[in-house]
Formats: sequence, structure tokens, C-alpha cells
Amino acid sequence: MTSTAAQAEAIWSEHPWDIALVTAHVDVIDVPARFGSPLHQLLKTSCPTAMAPVDRRWLFFLVPGSLDRSLLSSAGGLLHSGTGGWVPAPGTVTDSTGRIRWLVHPHLTAWRPYQRRDPIDTVFSTVDWSAPDAPQPELPRIVDAALG
Repeated sequence: MTSTAAQAEAIWSEHPWDIALVTAHVDVIDVPARFGSPLHQLLKTSCPTAMAPVDRRWLFFLVPGSLDRSLLSSAGGLLHSGTGGWVPAPGTVTDSTGRIRWLVHPHLTAWRPYQRRDPIDTVFSTVDWSAPDAPQPELPRIVDAALG
């Protein structure tokens, strides 16, 4: 990461168009085409999305904490997140990826990462779990019924 114009100019002179997007304020999920293509069709223009053409990896830009790393890794995906994480910016060309390009440009989403919502998230987000009258989990009563 650079912090001065002189550093940026030195890096730019050796590697023009090689730009990294730091993931300090966004999570980027990097998935193979077998998951990226159908996910892209479902999300349409609600999620900034990029693709690396050589290895057909799809990059989806999400609100931090939107997806569990273990779920992603079991699908052959990677999670790029936090201040130490980064992804090549669309427009960058690497030997392993080719020219990364936007499929859904961020201006189509008002420069906002995707906020994951499904019906379960929507319903449970309406409950104030700290309220005194909030639903309380109950332990199963199978043993009580069998003994009673």
C-alpha cells in the first residue's frame, strides 16, 4: 500500500495499470465459474462484480461479514477481507488472470457493496432481541415428555 505520491509514481512507472483494491471496508468473494455464473444471474445488478477471464474467477464485492469463510472455502472460493487483503482492480492484467473486467460496475450499485439479505435475514432483523418481550429460546422437551 502506498501513502505518498512519490511511492505511487515509482510503482506506476514499473507496473502501469497494476492497481490493487484494498479490502479494508469491503469483503470480496472470489469463486470459480460454476458458482460465479449462477450467482451473478441471481444478483443481477445489485452487487459490484468483476471477472478474471483466464481462470474464469468471479469477484463479488460484499459488505464485510456477509459470508462465512468456511462456506466459501468448501466451494473452492476465497475471501479477501480486512486491511491486509486486496484484489487486483478491474483493468489490471496479470499472467494468471488476464485483464480483470467489471461485469457489474460499481456505479450501477451507487458504489455500495452488496448487503446480503435473504428471507431469514429479513424476518429476524425485525426482532429486537434485547427487548424484554423478545422470544427466548427453549430447550427441547423430548426428555421431559418421555419421563412424564
